[in-house]
Order: sequence, then structure tokens, then C-alpha cells
Amino acid sequence: MEGRRVETSQSRTADMTCGCRAASWMEKRPAFKSGDWVAPLLLPRKMQFLFRVRPVRRLLTRLLGPEGIYEWVIARTRYIDGIFEGALSNGVTQVLIIGAGFDSRAVRFKTAERSVRVFELDAAPTQQAKLRQYRARGIAVPANVTFVAINFDKETIEERLRAGGFAVGAKTLVIAEGVFQYITPDAAHATLKAVKNLVGRGSWLVFDYAHASVLRGEGDAYGQKRMISGTMRFGESWQFGLEKEEVKPLLSRYALKVKDLKDPPALQRQYFVDQGGKALARINGTQSIVFAEKTGKGVIAARSVTKASTRSEGRPRRSLKIGAPTRSRRSGPSRGGRNLATS
Repeated sequence: MEGRRVETSQSRTADMTCGCRAASWMEKRPAFKSGDWVAPLLLPRKMQFLFRVRPVRRLLTRLLGPEGIYEWVIARTRYIDGIFEGALSNGVTQVLIIGAGFDSRAVRFKTAERSVRVFELDAAPTQQAKLRQYRARGIAVPANVTFVAINFDKETIEERLRAGGFAVGAKTLVIAEGVFQYITPDAAHATLKAVKNLVGRGSWLVFDYAHASVLRGEGDAYGQKRMISGTMRFGESWQFGLEKEEVKPLLSRYALKVKDLKDPPALQRQYFVDQGGKALARINGTQSIVFAEKTGKGVIAARSVTKASTRSEGRPRRSLKIGAPTRSRRSGPSRGGRNLATS
């Protein structure tokens, strides 16, 4: 998309995610604590101090985004951390992080000691901001990490990775965290096609996606109104969404089999329920997470394949292209936030 802010300036979405992870690391509540000890180091020093004060931290986490976004980032981080650890123990030889932002897993999981190569793709401004922060905070970038700058709307992942030394056909973990929502449908399909063409059988893919109903302005998911009200504020609008029933047929076209799909209620049950079954928090209801495995070469079906989608009870059905853009009177929501991860 011409002129998108993320291609010319540091991503505010990456800032918000970094802030949530930093706050989570400082949590004393077990359900809210995740393992990103690097995230606080990437914040301005004044913000580090503020985040250590519990009442201030609680306030800031409510201001970082719509209702339930803090809990969503915690659950998503913990879920993908689990996949990451599992992949390293399952024979993966390289990791590809698409739209890496301020992802610190290459450092946190000591990938250099495990002989695993890590490729981080992102828009140049965000990537450069991350490297500046690493240098300023004395965080050593592991020698096994290759940073590949890319314009997701104008350049192909395959070309950029092949030029960067990516081992085509190797058993790979692919992470696309907070990516598919922000790219065009064509770019989303191109990304899945690139995964199909680049990684070997048995590779894993984990990504999150926006619910198509939110892009259409339908439904009343928790936090949806504030998500929509923040539309376009930071030039990072949502452009791609899926219905839950579209996920399996879409991925099968790219030789990917769904191993797990977690919607907000499932994530809430997994991470935010105490021993007595009491809910400790509520997760933003606008997105879900998918974990899939590369099963074979696969055949890419024609883009004209359609699937019926129910809008809501009492409303007529209409045909939706699988993974196609959805329209509403509003533009897709954007997760904006303060410019946290800068010095």
C-alpha cells in the first residue's frame, strides 16, 4: 500500500507490543508474567522506571491499546514462546521471523548455542530502531542472526531471503506475529506461497490473524469498538482478515496442515484461569492464533475458490473469497501506541 507509515517510520504496533511485553516481564501476578526480559531494556530509561511502579504499570497497560490487548499480547507471546522452544527441540535448523519488530527470541532462547540460524524480516525503519536499541543497551546480537530489510507490499519474501542466504528446503520454524492483519490480501497470499516454496516438509508456521467480521465492522467482540475507533491513527490499518472456517482450506492450498487454532476464549482458558477455574482476565476478542505444519508440496488452488460465510443470525449469507479483503463503512482497525521503544 503506497505511503504506509510502517514503511517510512518505526512501527507504533511494534512499540506497543514491546511495551506490553516489558510490563509483563515486571509482573508479580503469575498468570500475567511472560519471559521477555529483553523488552524492558528496549524502553526509554524513564519508561523502565515507571513500569517498575505497580500502580503506574497497571495504568500504562490500560493505555497501551484497546480493552484486552495487554492480555492478548501476553497470551500470544507465551503461546509462540512455547512453539519456539518446541521447534528447537524438534530438529529445526533455522527460524524465520516475518515482521520481527522488537522480537527478542533469538537472544532469549540462546539460538546461537543451538546451531540454529535466525532470519529476521521487517521494514527497514523498525529494524534499524531495534538495532540502535540493542547497541545502546549493550545487548549483543547473536552471530547466527541475519537481518533482512523488506517492503512487504513491494518486494517478495522469496527474493529477499534467497539473497540473504536462507537455506531453501530446510526444516524451519516460521513466525508471523502481528503481520497478516497489516498487509494486503495479495501480500498475505504471497507470504504463504513463499513459506510453501522455501521451507521443507515438517516445518512449522505460527501466525495470528484478524477476524474478518471486525474488518467489516460487524459483531461486538471485546475491545472491538476501541480497535475500530483507532483506525488509521498511525497509518497501520488492518487490511486482511479471515473467518475461522476459512483457515484450514486456505492453508491446505499452501501445503500446510493446521495443528492448533486458538481463539480468544481458548487462550483465556489456557493462560488466565486460576486453579479453581476462575477467569483472571479477559483477552481482546478481535484476533486468533494458528499453528500449522508443512506436509508436502501442495497445489495452489485458483484464487476464485469461494466459501459461504455467515454474517450473523437473521442476516443473509454472502459468498466470501477465502482470505479475500473485506470491506465495511469503516477502515480496518490499527493498533497504535506511544513511541515506546526509542531512546
